Amino acid sequence: MQDPDQLSIELESFPDEVRPMQAASAEAPFSSPEYIFEVKWDGLRCIVFRDPEGRVRLQDRALRDLTADLPEIAAAARRIPPGSVVDGELVATDSDGRPDYPRLRERLSGGVRLKDAIPTAYLAFDALYLEGKPLLRQPVVKRRARLARAVETGGHLFVPDHIDEDGVELFEACLERGLEGVVAKHKLSPYVTGQRSPFWLKVKAVKSDDFVVIGWIGDRPFDALVVGYHEDGRLLPCGTVGGGYDDAAMDAIRNAITALSTSESPLEPPPIMTKPVHWVRPELVVSVRYSEWSADGTLRFPIFNGLRPEVHPAEAIRHRPRVILTGHVKPGSLAYDLTRFPF
Repeated sequence: MQDPDQLSIELESFPDEVRPMQAASAEAPFSSPEYIFEVKWDGLRCIVFRDPEGRVRLQDRALRDLTADLPEIAAAARRIPPGSVVDGELVATDSDGRPDYPRLRERLSGGVRLKDAIPTAYLAFDALYLEGKPLLRQPVVKRRARLARAVETGGHLFVPDHIDEDGVELFEACLERGLEGVVAKHKLSPYVTGQRSPFWLKVKAVKSDDFVVIGWIGDRPFDALVVGYHEDGRLLPCGTVGGGYDDAAMDAIRNAITALSTSESPLEPPPIMTKPVHWVRPELVVSVRYSEWSADGTLRFPIFNGLRPEVHPAEAIRHRPRVILTGHVKPGSLAYDLTRFPF
């Protein structure tokens, strides 16, 4: 592993914006004494800034300001020390207490008007700065320990725990609870802003990824979306998504694809399709759940999971995970406790 001190990742001064570090994909759950393991909550990545004067600002991964829409999170973030930058996940829950991404998108669309109907919580899992001191080069285990000491949890702000070594058992607990999966972080991992790094590995129990909309089929917008992904400098198609839309999503997508309409295929060469396609400029990103990839490069049983306005279309890539030797489940771990959402 590269020496963190050789990475040019420390910011010169207290930052105005940060693009979060992203995880690569692992093919299978694994256990390892070199890693810590966290629950992968199905929410929205959010960076919390509390500047040296104590002002709070919330930013998504596309650098959009969410502060005014989430006053409950902004108020809770005042428990974070001034001069701090914290990374975490913004989550809303369903009636069973599980993270519900479409419900979160509804809250963000409605803003403060839905504060009481759809409350949110912030799960802080990393600290880039604390009390004016940059921590990016420090190992993740030290950053997390300092974060846990510095922030009082409760209300709408939590610092969820992790486990050492037993990634397989945590993955199985996530499967049982219907949660998205696990993130494994190498204990020596620095924080590499704006990059997808092999220091962090995600293992999804429920398969979902981001895809870019390249067209639609049907007599009028729309019976199904045609989606694709970027790979090796090319935009490639991977099938159609015809289910999972509620009325609000249908309206938002219909407006977007009408505005993005184009007479030319964004694919080169244009693919042979079984039905006529109304092409759109590849600028709209959606989250899709699916069972697996077919041998011909299309998604099996795709279901719309939500709009992803915070994701740049270039980030819609096909994840080809690396294979990792799996470990074994150890009895008596606290894995199942970690899957209980604290909010």
